[in-house]
Amino acid sequence: MSKEYFDLYERYINTRHVDGDMYPANIDQFTSFLVEGRKEATFFEFRNNDNNLMSVAVTDRLTEGLSAIYTFFDPQARNRSLGAFTLLWLIEKAKRESLRHVYLGYWIKDSHKMDYKITYKPIELYVNGKWTTIT
Repeated sequence: MSKEYFDLYERYINTRHVDGDMYPANIDQFTSFLVEGRKEATFFEFRNNDNNLMSVAVTDRLTEGLSAIYTFFDPQARNRSLGAFTLLWLIEKAKRESLRHVYLGYWIKDSHKMDYKITYKPIELYVNGKWTTIT
């Protein structure tokens, strides 16, 4: 946990999620959500050529994959697709480490903010008590 991470997280939440229950971001919420009790989590950071922090992917390493707990990025970096870049980097990292899966967490069909999760294929969905693969 660093002030730099929280500052980026705060800008992200207060810009991209003003309609959500995480708004407004605060240090206690950040700490309880991403820091406390997550000794196994890794904060992968992504910086631009000027060494400015652009994105952070909080990730757990599992037996067969990586679990993307939460990703936040500079909301002012328009036309950069930092969220997509970060997830593609996690997919490549999993491949390099011979891991079979990258878990993006729950997908809620009627939530447009979660639509990005269904664009990564192949995807396995747990529906009606069984796993289904969509290619």
